[in-house]
Amino acid sequence: MDNFTEAYQKAREVSAQQQFGGEWNALLKEKLRLQSFYSRTGFSRSNAKAPAKLREQLTKGVKDKLTESDQLFQAASNDKSGGSLIDRAATLKFTRHLYHVAARGGQDVWVYAPPQSDATWVFDEITGDEATIKARLARNDEIFSQEQRKWMSTSLMLARKISEDCKHKLAGGIFSGVKSSTKDMVKRWFADEDTTDEDVTKIMQTLLTGFKQIAKSCNTSSLVFTDYPDWRAQRDKYFGAAFRGGEGGGFPVVYLEGAFTRLTGNSGQAWLCAETIIHELSHHDLSTQDHRYDHHGLKPNKTAFSAAKAIENADSWGYFALDLAGYLSKSDFAKVYK
Repeated sequence: MDNFTEAYQKAREVSAQQQFGGEWNALLKEKLRLQSFYSRTGFSRSNAKAPAKLREQLTKGVKDKLTESDQLFQAASNDKSGGSLIDRAATLKFTRHLYHVAARGGQDVWVYAPPQSDATWVFDEITGDEATIKARLARNDEIFSQEQRKWMSTSLMLARKISEDCKHKLAGGIFSGVKSSTKDMVKRWFADEDTTDEDVTKIMQTLLTGFKQIAKSCNTSSLVFTDYPDWRAQRDKYFGAAFRGGEGGGFPVVYLEGAFTRLTGNSGQAWLCAETIIHELSHHDLSTQDHRYDHHGLKPNKTAFSAAKAIENADSWGYFALDLAGYLSKSDFAKVYK
C-alpha cells in the first residue's frame, strides 16, 4: 500500500464484506457497527465512538488475563467467512489505533497513530504464521502521544483562522493590524523584477481561489492526520507531507512527522505548525510543489526563484499566509525572506 486512503478503503471493504469470529462478530457488526463507521466519504460521525469502544473491550479482556493480541486474533478468526484472517486482523488493528480528537460544528478531526515499530502500512505488516501475526498485533508503541494528537487539532484551528483571514483579505476585506496592503504583500512573496501590475492581479486571483479551497479543507467534515511509514526511520528530519492533488478518498489526509510533533505544546512555535498544515494542504488541494523551503530563502528573483516558481511553491503559500494574517515576526521574516 502507498497511502492512508488505500488502507482506509481496505478496512471499509473488509468490515462490510467479511464476518468476524464468535461473539466478536455481534460486537463489531451490531454494537460497534464497524461496517457503517467506514463510510464512502470518511469516518461516520454517528458512529465515531467505534474505535474507542473497541479499545475499551480490549482493555476488559486484558483484565481477564487475555492479551490484546490474542483477542484481536480470536476476533479475526472465522473459517466460514470469505476473505482472510490476516485482512480481518489488520482491519481491527487499523481501527484500534484511530482517535477522534475533535468534533467542531460539522467537522471531525481524526488521528491514526500506528505502532512506530511497524515498518509499513498495517495491511502489509500483518502477515506470516500465527505467532508472527500475534507478535505484530501486540505492538502498541504508538507514533503519536495523546498530547501530540491534541496539538494537531489545535494547530489545525490556527491554520483555519489564518486561511480564512487570507481569503477575506484577498477578496478585499480590511483587518486591523495590517500595515502593508494586501497587494504589496502579494508582491513581496510572489513577484520578481519582471512582474507587472497585470501579473499581480492574476496572482491575487490565483491566491484567492487557492485559499478558498485551503480554508474549505481546514473546515471539511472529516480530516485525517497520520504519519508516513516510509519516513519512520528518519521522521525527525521532516515536518509533514501530503499527496499532490489528494488521495481520491473524499477527505484530506495530512502526514505529520517528528519536526512537527517535537513542537507540541510550544505556543511560541504554533505559527510554524499552522504553516506546515497550510503548506501540506496546498499540496493536497492545489498540487503545489517544493521548489524551495524556508531555509533556502523565499524571496522571489527572476534568476533563481522566479514569480512563476513562487506561485507554485508550497512554502511560499504558507509564509505568505502567515505574513498576511500577522503571524510572522520580524525576526522569522528575516530568516526566510532572503
